[in-house]
Amino acid sequence: MKKIQLLLVATAVLLLATGCEIDRKKVLTVEQLPPAAQMYIEENMPDAKVLYVKKEQKNFKTHYEVRFDNHIEYEFDSDGEIVDIDVDD
Repeated sequence: MKKIQLLLVATAVLLLATGCEIDRKKVLTVEQLPPAAQMYIEENMPDAKVLYVKKEQKNFKTHYEVRFDNHIEYEFDSDGEIVDIDVDD
């Protein structure tokens, strides 16, 4: 009986943790980025196509990931400042 209870508790914790992770990521449009990030993209990436924009909560802070068709990904903070640049080969 204790094994069944332990299994049920473990399953509930796993489902709860998975549900929380899903809620922390949202897909957005470029227009929903902070103004500073929008301006940076317009000025520095005028010919690149945006593949996706994701809003994430990391360590209680909001971050935005912007992926372009030229294999570059920018990460912006909630003020629109660049936090990280990732280039795939």
